[in-house]
Amino acid sequence: MSAYLVVDLDIHDPEAIADYRSKALPLVAKAGGRLIALDDAPLELEGWQATNMLIIEFHDMDAIRGLFASPEYAPLAHQRQAAAGSRIIALRGV
Repeated sequence: MSAYLVVDLDIHDPEAIADYRSKALPLVAKAGGRLIALDDAPLELEGWQATNMLIIEFHDMDAIRGLFASPEYAPLAHQRQAAAGSRIIALRGV
């Protein structure tokens, strides 16, 4: 069953995030992920003041867990955390 990674970032170092994305997106693809939405000005409708959001589709939750647990991603996670505040969730598809 598909799973979706939903990321909301409060970016305070745009150059570091651009570098992070250039390195992280190939790892996402290697894990079977596909970027399906990226918006730096999402439409706020109710109760969520998002600033920079992305949604990535994966084959399943195990692929998301594997990406976050991989030794290749660990230094990138630290880079992201230093460059932006993050709220990240994973959802099962229907």
